[in-house]
Amino acid sequence: MKLIEHNPYRILGVKANASLSDRLQQANLIAQYLKIGQSAKLDFDITPPLNLLERTKDLIELQGGRIHSTGDKILYSLFWFVQANGIDKIALNHLTGSKDIDKALSDFEKGCRDFVVGPDSYSAILNHSTLQIIAYRQHKDLSKLKDAIAHKFSIVSDSKSLVQLKDLVAADSKNISVQEILELAMPKLKELLKELVPSKNTDKLLLEIFKSNTVIYPGLRNEVIDALVHRIDRLVDKTEAERNKALKGDYTASMLKDIPALGRLLLEAVKAPLQEIETLLDKSDPVYTDALQKVFEEVNYCGVLPFNKLMDKLNSASTSPVLMRAIVNKIDLNDILKLYSQAINNLSSIEIPEKDTILRNQAGIKKMKSNLVAAKSNLSSKTGNNNSASEDDSLAWFWFWFVVVVLVLIALFN
Repeated sequence: MKLIEHNPYRILGVKANASLSDRLQQANLIAQYLKIGQSAKLDFDITPPLNLLERTKDLIELQGGRIHSTGDKILYSLFWFVQANGIDKIALNHLTGSKDIDKALSDFEKGCRDFVVGPDSYSAILNHSTLQIIAYRQHKDLSKLKDAIAHKFSIVSDSKSLVQLKDLVAADSKNISVQEILELAMPKLKELLKELVPSKNTDKLLLEIFKSNTVIYPGLRNEVIDALVHRIDRLVDKTEAERNKALKGDYTASMLKDIPALGRLLLEAVKAPLQEIETLLDKSDPVYTDALQKVFEEVNYCGVLPFNKLMDKLNSASTSPVLMRAIVNKIDLNDILKLYSQAINNLSSIEIPEKDTILRNQAGIKKMKSNLVAAKSNLSSKTGNNNSASEDDSLAWFWFWFVVVVLVLIALFN
């Protein structure tokens, strides 16, 4: 919880709307204590519930710079405490005096006016939400944490309340926009959520928190979707690179197993980001269907390209019945067909161009598999009847495979 525990206003031990002279006076006080080897006990340490803060001379000198710009003043005030009215003063006295969190929360809540942001409620909402975030380590109530953050940023998205907050903590901040504040605050908020709820997907949490905020949610959603699409693109590119590497060189029987395995790994890896995009968008949305198309084009390549490599090998071996038999005996198309079955199952309720290609290739490879079974059975029968293959048998075997290869290639690519 560095954003709060190492907040420069906390390090100086002041409210976020403390005047410059108050901040300087507090810094001098801390420096005097440090000279005699002691640590100043300040009202706004808020310890507990916050962890003990070890102040040093260098740390104190840094704080002026951290709250020099108007943007930083607003950012750090959002995650600290302000005093704008009598209710704030009473609640802050309970917090800094008795460290009674529940009492302070109760006092702040009276000023929140059902958490409807307005001129009389924004400061109490800001203070209540900061304290609720601090209290999360004790109550571990995720819904309270999410509500607190949502309430806090409702101040930012309400133009009148934001003007009041800026006037309170940074009088020179009239020209700073909501977007500029969000650009400063959202990365810090993400870090805070990762610290407090490391087991949860931060982007998903943010979308849940801001789903009712018409100012923040649309931009956040687009940002999350772009990140998900980029993640999918990286996974596809990685699979493509590994597939190209595996296809280099002469055909080997292991290609029929290893390369389809890359396709299955890709399908598993993209499952979560695709589901998240689907949740945010309609299934017919071009962003979603384009992402699917990229994924399943690569999945198709992981099936059809090793099969094509096999076809090329059979063609090159067509003049040698002995070599043809050696290749045929090691052919196993089951992994490719499993990949295609998984792909078709994933696309059962979705229509994209690549789906037809996968269906067509699956049908052609199934036909090839049936011909293989028949050919192997025929070979086994001939071997059983006569242990030495005659020249006529070899010739018949050659023409059989020549016809098989031609028929399969026609079925696949015409």
